Amino acid sequence: MNTKSAHCPACGKPASGQFCSHCGASLAAGAAAKPVNAPAIVPWISLGTAVVALVVALVAFFDGGSQSTPNPFVFPETPTAGIPASPQSIDLSSMTPREAADRLFNRVMAASERGDTAEALKFVPMALQAYEQLETLDNDARYHVALIHLTSGDINGARVQLVALRQAVPNHLLGFMLEHDIAERNKDKASDARAIKSFLAAYDKEIATGRSEYQDHRGQIERFHASVQAKLAGKN
Repeated sequence: MNTKSAHCPACGKPASGQFCSHCGASLAAGAAAKPVNAPAIVPWISLGTAVVALVVALVAFFDGGSQSTPNPFVFPETPTAGIPASPQSIDLSSMTPREAADRLFNRVMAASERGDTAEALKFVPMALQAYEQLETLDNDARYHVALIHLTSGDINGARVQLVALRQAVPNHLLGFMLEHDIAERNKDKASDARAIKSFLAAYDKEIATGRSEYQDHRGQIERFHASVQAKLAGKN
C-alpha cells in the first residue's frame, strides 16, 4: 500500500510511495526497525568473547614462557683471551657447529681461569655435547675436549683424548701439556717429570711444523715452555 505524497522524514525532499526516491528511506507510516533476534545472536557474542580470551591467554602464556625459559643457545658474551668482547648476547644457533663448540670451550676456560667453578661446570655439558656433534675431532678439538673434561674433574675422559692425540702425533706438544696436567692432578711426579722432559725435547722440531693448533694456543705453549724451563733451572 502506497503512502500519500509527503516529505521524506530523512532528507526532507518531496517523496511518495513506500521509499524515498532520493535517499531510499522508508516512507511507511509507523515503520519500525526490524527487531533483533536476541536469543540467536547471544551464542555468537559468547563465542567471540571466548575466542578473544583464548588469544589473550595464549599470548600471555608464550610471552611469559619466553621470559622464564631462556634460549639455551644464547648467552651473554664474556671477554676471553684472543676473542673481543661483545656488548650483545652470543647466539650459538647462528654459528657453524665447530664455531659454537669452540665458543663454549672458551666460555668454560674463561670461567675456570676466573675461579668461577659454578659457571664453568654449568657450560661443561653443553660444550662436550657440541664437540660430540662434530663429524670428526682434529688435534685442536681433542685438546679442547680433554681440557673440558679436566675442568669437570673427569681425568679418564681427558686421558681418552690424550691417547687419541698421541696416536695422531706422538710428539704433539699439547699432548705433553695434557700429560703434565693429568700427572699433577694425580700427584704423579714421575709422569710429570717425563712429560716435561719430552716436551722440551720435542719443542723446537714441533714448533717448526707450524701446526695450526700451535698457533691457536701459542700463548699457552710459550707460558708452559717458560715455566718448565724456570722450574728445571731452579733445580740445577
